[in-house]
Amino acid sequence: MKLVLFWIFILILASCETKDPEVENSWGSKAAIYTTYAAAMERSEFLIDQGYEFQYDNPDKPLTFYSQKGGSLGLVFRIDGQLVQNINEYFQAPQIHESFPDIVSFSCFPKEGMEVKGTFLIYSSRIAIQEFEFINHGKKAVNMEIIPFVSNSYRAFREVSQPGEQEIAFFHEKYPDSWSLNQKIPYRDSLQNTWFFSEKIEKWGTFSSVSGEAFRPAFEFDLSRNSQHQVYGRAYKNGERLLESGVDCRLLVQSSNDDRFILTENSPIWSNPLPSIDHAGLFRLELGNFPKDFVIKDLSFTYFNLKRQVGDSLKEFSPQPNQRIDFIAKEDISFEYVRGIKSTLSSTGIHISWEKLARAKAYKIYKRTYPGNGNYEFLTEVQNTEYFDESKPKRGYNGYVILPVGDFVGIHSEEVFNFQSSDFTTWLKTNNMLNKQEHHKVIAAVIPFELSSKSSKIIRVGRMINSVERESNNEFDNISRYLTLGFEPIWKFNQDLFSKVPAIPYTDQEMLLLYKSAWNMMRQVMYPPEGRSQHNYYVFSREPTWGWGHGGQVFHESITMLAYAYLDPESAMNSQRVYSQRQYENGYINYRSGSYLDEIIEYNGQLTSSAPWYSWLNWEIFSITQDKEFLKEMYASSKKFYNFYISERDSDGDGLLEWGGHAILESVRDASVAVWDEVGWPSNFESIDLNCMMVMEAKALEKMASVLGLYKEASQWREDYEKRTALINQVFWDEKNGFYYNVNKSDNSFTFNKDNDLKRDEIIGFLPLWAGVADQEKAMRLVQKLTDPDQFWRKNGIPSLSAKDSYYNDKGYWNGPVWVEWNYLIFRGLKDYGYHQEAEELTEKIASIMISQLKRNHNLWEFYSPDEDWAGYHKTYIWAGIINRMLMDKNKK
Repeated sequence: MKLVLFWIFILILASCETKDPEVENSWGSKAAIYTTYAAAMERSEFLIDQGYEFQYDNPDKPLTFYSQKGGSLGLVFRIDGQLVQNINEYFQAPQIHESFPDIVSFSCFPKEGMEVKGTFLIYSSRIAIQEFEFINHGKKAVNMEIIPFVSNSYRAFREVSQPGEQEIAFFHEKYPDSWSLNQKIPYRDSLQNTWFFSEKIEKWGTFSSVSGEAFRPAFEFDLSRNSQHQVYGRAYKNGERLLESGVDCRLLVQSSNDDRFILTENSPIWSNPLPSIDHAGLFRLELGNFPKDFVIKDLSFTYFNLKRQVGDSLKEFSPQPNQRIDFIAKEDISFEYVRGIKSTLSSTGIHISWEKLARAKAYKIYKRTYPGNGNYEFLTEVQNTEYFDESKPKRGYNGYVILPVGDFVGIHSEEVFNFQSSDFTTWLKTNNMLNKQEHHKVIAAVIPFELSSKSSKIIRVGRMINSVERESNNEFDNISRYLTLGFEPIWKFNQDLFSKVPAIPYTDQEMLLLYKSAWNMMRQVMYPPEGRSQHNYYVFSREPTWGWGHGGQVFHESITMLAYAYLDPESAMNSQRVYSQRQYENGYINYRSGSYLDEIIEYNGQLTSSAPWYSWLNWEIFSITQDKEFLKEMYASSKKFYNFYISERDSDGDGLLEWGGHAILESVRDASVAVWDEVGWPSNFESIDLNCMMVMEAKALEKMASVLGLYKEASQWREDYEKRTALINQVFWDEKNGFYYNVNKSDNSFTFNKDNDLKRDEIIGFLPLWAGVADQEKAMRLVQKLTDPDQFWRKNGIPSLSAKDSYYNDKGYWNGPVWVEWNYLIFRGLKDYGYHQEAEELTEKIASIMISQLKRNHNLWEFYSPDEDWAGYHKTYIWAGIINRMLMDKNKK
């Protein structure tokens, strides 16, 4: 039976090259497969690194390799004069046949009888190659046009040109977020592109939009000006953080006493190259954009989410600089905004018209001049539904918004501009001469060819990205070799690499696809040595790239190495060496480490470290690799780190530790924690989770010392964890509730401000199962609480807070969602105490929600709702990969 399972798994995980679709895998749009791609570790670099998400599942869009900031690569067909643009127009939708971290093969039939076999390879951080084989299965010759395009909703392309008959050159801009800027991580903000083709380009052009959507100017910023009066915040609905960016949201700031000026989501930010609403839904507004004589008092702040049709409005508000403002979006507020806005340019000005709103008494017209002014100035108020403006700026262009007036909450219209615009979709349908617009959101090329009956043709399209310092002369000569690069070595490398992973006891294809997807994602986020890192290291995500998720690695994410080490043992060990390389003489290891990052975070005179999953990780990785040189090296480092924690995190000297440095960050649970938010700062408490971790650190050190023949030291480590175990059960256990809680550092009670206010049923109370601290009776009571469906035994796994707690929010952060790594720790504890059935059921619960989300959006997420088919808030998240260790160990006794 094991042999049969192994071969079934191998067929899924490492199928052979894409040659014959009839004998290959066929994973359609609802397959539970991860479809984000980035360059192989060996050909990756940090500063210029472009990944893509294969979007083959949206019927209303073309076949696209999407990037959040770097520009998306798409393809449209015209077959015998018939336009085939969106996937819902295909005769047969795309099917994926094989997928590895850096390469995917697929096929589709845009029209009956016309097959397209595709391969997409991200050869390196700078180079992506698309290969399309067109096969005419029909009886007649076919006239084909393929129309590759690159689009970018983030910022417009610059300096588009055609330096050769098989290439188009342009620049794109890619700015880091505020976290990366604050950490002073280097970046490349202006990038040179060469878009190259294996065939001659017949014609090409640029467009200001994809499908006629409102043009959004590139967000403005002024690095020379310090923020004067910035406010920031988020929008929530029913506890869920809304992630929609400025494309789908509107922000309006106005005064009830002075209607001369307003600000919107397009008003610039000062001192940082950031949009007013970023891709994570965080908004910023610089009130300094109002003129100096404008009084920042009694303002109204209005948020409206176009995608969800919900919003919120705060009235008579006078915010302080750097004040946080959160919106609670609701459906029961009456919002109105102008729709159907159109503009027509003439030699004398711009004519603007819009649809009439039945409830509107009038319409206010506001104008802004780009670049320069960050505010919109009142022009006039009209009762009809049109306006003509004759004025033209001496430089730049004007933008206009319409604000309805009436017995409702008015929000401004989409913005229109006094420059000529065009959209890609309209051109496709009319097939007129291609445009060359100044505001380049889309670049498209046309490549025609004829395909006779039963014949085929291969065309390649590639993209190379370089810094602006790179010489562009004869660039095509440097990249032409990628037009003939063989893919076979890439396929073989991946097949050989992934053939090493253990088989799992499943025959269900969806479970096997989850397993495959998690391996792909874990491998994909690895970078080679670079900058300060002498060894390979990982980030949380490579596409999209978001701040702290792209800065470097941290202990709690490294729990994923307990799965990854089965794929690449050497790489897993080297990732741990990144920590020992940065270690201080006193044993301290900084919070986060990357190629260009040593995140220390000094707070109240203490340096912030990370939760001590270090010795334990080193031991667990050795258990897989059996590399004694690694063990010897890491034992020395682990001892020093353990002693740092013992000496620096026991301020009262009672033998129990509390979190230090920036204690919320150090504790891992860094947002929406019931005790942190509603009781007190973590360093006020002796910590049940930290002390359980230190038990496991000492247990690991004992095992390491024993293997190295250091038996006296092993005995000392045993004495250490036995003493700590006794203290944990003496101090943290509550007999009445049958649970472990943090205690007040000053008197070891469960009271800090109010009676028993520390007795909150958080996931940390189960860590004594993982640490082997609880005796059998206490373990039984913990499992009773754990398996109570009204508290922790939820549909999709174990939440981070009991569902009975008033602070519970299944879409919050550490107050409800399922965190896969923490569920893994409890899984280990259940197995160790003999609760194998519960461990197996927990694995099935988590795998089920992960599979469902993979089928919905082809991604692996930071966390999952315990109650609904929902995941948030960051994707391509490395620690979701630990599900593979749960799948591997599910049936082990």
